[in-house]
Amino acid sequence: MTDTTATAELLSLFPTGILVASIPEVDNAALARAIRGLPPAETQAHGLISGDGVSTYGTGHNLHRRPEFKPLVDALGLRLAAFARELGADLERMNLLMADCWSNIQQPGSHVVQHRHPNSLISGAYYVEAPANCGRIVFESPLDAHRMSDFPYYARQTPFAMKRYAVDPIPGRVVLFPSWLSHRTEPNRSNGERIVVSFNVSAQISGADRERPRAG
Repeated sequence: MTDTTATAELLSLFPTGILVASIPEVDNAALARAIRGLPPAETQAHGLISGDGVSTYGTGHNLHRRPEFKPLVDALGLRLAAFARELGADLERMNLLMADCWSNIQQPGSHVVQHRHPNSLISGAYYVEAPANCGRIVFESPLDAHRMSDFPYYARQTPFAMKRYAVDPIPGRVVLFPSWLSHRTEPNRSNGERIVVSFNVSAQISGADRERPRAG
């Protein structure tokens, strides 16, 4: 039988980058104490958390401006820059700015419903406390909304057939992703709290480049 693929090239176009990295230099116990020690007035129910949970999101108290969170913010800055460079961003002509940063404490049985992060460039989740079975973060394929048909069966899993991808929460792990990428979490099936620091990042054009027209 003739090999019809011998001179063919299979292109993988329009990939979506997600960075999963460990941050061992951050003291998670100190972070957990700082988050649990926040005044009740600075926490509230989060509309995207289904079940029992509290958040500092929307309260105006951005954690990245607090000194006790500076070690984490500094460590995140290094990973964010590396991620942006891997995606091809020209960081000589722009600065990455953390626009907002908040904490979520989720009790057993709770989960985060599917959503995206508008008005930002990169978003992320850093796991402060994540007991086993507390719920993975699940990313949904951005292509699904555009599929008009699909193969009824697949013989093997490939990136072309992937509909979703889940990342395990591990204390000290950060997950960075494009803010437009739809995601959710599985229910917290552990007996403990799931503590996450989430954040959004924007880009600011620097120096003389503010006056130059952008390509596109």
